[in-house]
Amino acid sequence: MKKLLMIPGMLLVVYGLPAHAEVIPGTDFSVHFESGQIIGSGRNLNMLRVPVTNVKTGKTRLYDAAFKFTFSEGRGFEFEQISSVALTPPLAVTNLVTDIYRTVNGFCFKLAGPTQIGSRVLFTLTPDASIQGCHSVGVNGELTAQIVSGPASGHPDIGEREIVPFLSDQFVYGVISNSGSVQNNSFDINTNWEENELIGLRQSGDKLILGLFSEGKDNQGKPQDFKDPVETAILTRIADE
Repeated sequence: MKKLLMIPGMLLVVYGLPAHAEVIPGTDFSVHFESGQIIGSGRNLNMLRVPVTNVKTGKTRLYDAAFKFTFSEGRGFEFEQISSVALTPPLAVTNLVTDIYRTVNGFCFKLAGPTQIGSRVLFTLTPDASIQGCHSVGVNGELTAQIVSGPASGHPDIGEREIVPFLSDQFVYGVISNSGSVQNNSFDINTNWEENELIGLRQSGDKLILGLFSEGKDNQGKPQDFKDPVETAILTRIADE
């Protein structure tokens, strides 16, 4: 049986796949991709809030997974990069751990702060190649962002954006203050991330999850925002490697 799966910018044709959970052979875990949210962007495929259940205990945990594809005429689509992380409960500012984080391709970013601004606190995310093993090529002019704690409503940087009432409390939000240039981007985090686009951060253990909530421009030339991430990057804290 043939089924069509529509993803923004993509059309997948699925043959004979069951639309229900499946237990992974040799384990006690069943994966429920059908219950997650799938978002396609470019050659990236993000699966958000995918339930994984222990069939013996009945305990379920949610995961975010990010897939990156490559393509060749002879072999079609192939996985180039896969990363996943378990979700934490709704984020409090104390969950954000300031440190240096590395992307899967070896580019490093420093999460600095917090700086008190009224009842909220400010964090900044900037490139950092000071640690051995961090790529230095292209760091100058790369992505920088500022993130402010607290709910999206009343947020000093994004509070007036129309998407605010629909944003989840699973992230703390901010904006990209500098997108750099294409040749200076780190390829696995911000090749298409632009200045003033909406960004969200979430901490999960030693992982820092970055979500991009904007893509393209509206009729007024402003970033077009979405309630769910259109791209996701998972960074690992260097101190825990």
